[in-house]
Amino acid sequence: MTETNLDPMYASIKRTGRFVWEHLVSIVSISVVWFLASLPIVTVGPATVGAYRAVLSLRDDDHAGIDRGGVWATVRQQAVHATLLGFVPLVLFVIAGNYVLAYLASGTVAAGLLGLCCAYAGLYASLVSVPTLLGLAAGKSAPSALTDGVLWTARHAVGAVALGVVTGVLFVITSLLTVAVALLFAGVAFALHVEFISVVSETDTPAPTAVVDR
Repeated sequence: MTETNLDPMYASIKRTGRFVWEHLVSIVSISVVWFLASLPIVTVGPATVGAYRAVLSLRDDDHAGIDRGGVWATVRQQAVHATLLGFVPLVLFVIAGNYVLAYLASGTVAAGLLGLCCAYAGLYASLVSVPTLLGLAAGKSAPSALTDGVLWTARHAVGAVALGVVTGVLFVITSLLTVAVALLFAGVAFALHVEFISVVSETDTPAPTAVVDR
């Protein structure tokens, strides 16, 4: 039984553990750069695309380390689209927070329902942003990356939620370890995202059918 025949999340975590250990210094550098680049908030999208591109370059056998030139070129090429896509979940969460505050202040049922709807939409947009930003990092056009991201999330709803939950747990654990959130979170989380989507894609690929001569 190969790893791809196992539970995709379990197989992804195993692969990510090995990958992080083999490239620990690079993973730390990805995490630190992403953390610093994301501090202005508006740069979260481009920073994430750059981090995904760095992880992809580490997976590429043609590069002994991070392809910094390729990372910078990808970030410059996709900066506008990544910024806009990164804004969507944030805006939805801000709107949801405002509705929740209005509900707490006035007790209006409509405000509470709108807050829940916007929060749900923000969570969904966050899940869609993972394969979408990864697609931008891989060189896809914005419409193609967004379409593929929406379709992938729809086809793998349970897996997408599981990936979101594991990412959230990883963030909590590294936050409790204080400095680890800057040193490890982004590199490990984005490596896991790449591995999980790769594993799921492998299981999606239909097995070749045998040709019977008659």
